[in-house]
Amino acid sequence: MISIQQNLSELEKSHQLRTTVLDCYLGAIENMARYAVDLDAAITAPHSKHLADLAAGLVDASTEELAESRGTLRGLLRDYRDRAAKFLGDLRKQLSNTAQALREMVEGLSQSDADHHDKLCNALVRLREAANSAEGSAVRAVVGAAADSIALSLDQMRKQHQLTVVHLQTELRLLHNRIDSLETKVTNDEVTKFSNRRFMAEYLGAIPAEGACLLILKIRGLAEARARFGAAIADDVVATFGRRLRNAVPRDAVVGRWSEQDFLAVAAPGKAAGGLPVKQVAEHLSMPYACMIGGKVVRIPLAVTAESLVAGPGATPEELHARVAEAFQ
Repeated sequence: MISIQQNLSELEKSHQLRTTVLDCYLGAIENMARYAVDLDAAITAPHSKHLADLAAGLVDASTEELAESRGTLRGLLRDYRDRAAKFLGDLRKQLSNTAQALREMVEGLSQSDADHHDKLCNALVRLREAANSAEGSAVRAVVGAAADSIALSLDQMRKQHQLTVVHLQTELRLLHNRIDSLETKVTNDEVTKFSNRRFMAEYLGAIPAEGACLLILKIRGLAEARARFGAAIADDVVATFGRRLRNAVPRDAVVGRWSEQDFLAVAAPGKAAGGLPVKQVAEHLSMPYACMIGGKVVRIPLAVTAESLVAGPGATPEELHARVAEAFQ
């Protein structure tokens, strides 16, 4: 009888401990949702809602569901961290651009056409001296008023000139930024930040073809993910893939996106032909890629095949490009 009572007491303590731990776990998630730093409504509001929904769904959860929730919580926090970092990075960039514009404005306002300004000021001084002399007493009032009016107009013209210069400087800076942005888009894939097919084709034509070592990478599963989950999710997956690919090849290798599911890595000229690890790269990149969909962690499997391509003696850039195009067919 005593043994049964002891077992019941231990069972009650265990149940109470589980209830307390669950309450603390749910309370922590709810507090994360409630006290998330409000950066932007489009970022913070969905994050807080997903956390609140997660906590509400775990009230009567089973042990398996509680264990799975750890991955979901980790994914939510990682996603919010990435979005917050991007938001803060954009803010820093805007602040830097604003500060630069203000510096240019101050510099423009502090500059003037000193030569013409000094000449006109000296002429006004002589005009006032002549009006204040005994010979100019008859026209003193008229000449003095005219000199004051000219001085005021000169000051206004100087300020307008400075503002015009500042405006032109700002427009030129924005134009240069726009040109740089367009040039980047022309040569880079926006999702992975790798070089695009156009740049890679030009690069293959510029490097010595003989002995060139290339890595041909083909992905299976990305197109299916785009069709099933949409373009945004597919872009998140391929961005993660791109980061892993960059870390899997030598630092000095040139990596590009040939098409949606095809990637090309080129060893730096002069490197050994075995400089690109084919088998290791394929194994490292073939895996399920986690992404957030509606506050839930979804793992999208990608299968990657890798093939080494080494140009033989006497190879020409045209032949190298043709072999690459054939490999991706």
